[in-house]
Amino acid sequence: MKNPSRISPRATAALTGVAERLRRARKRRGWTQTQMSMFLMVGEATYRRMEKGSPAVAIGAWVSAFEQLGLLSEMGGLLLYDNDRIGASIEQSRKSVRRKNQPSLDELAERL
Repeated sequence: MKNPSRISPRATAALTGVAERLRRARKRRGWTQTQMSMFLMVGEATYRRMEKGSPAVAIGAWVSAFEQLGLLSEMGGLLLYDNDRIGASIEQSRKSVRRKNQPSLDELAERL
């Protein structure tokens, strides 16, 4: 598969995995690619690109696919604030830096 959006190999692999699961979910329900494209209101070529893991497909098509498959609630777990360990670490680092730069209570009392 070409990589037109120049996404990383890890991101490409993740997208390819989701695309394969999309294909299996469609087949499990006994739907054709034509039917699925009609359900999603996208062209057949667009739907085929989804199943191939093309990064060029709009995220709206993916959201519609999750909805059509009855899995929209699964997307609710994405980017949850409490699950963002990297963001939490960065936020904590910033707070630590701010605390170091803030004067102590004794220093503030001396200034008064």
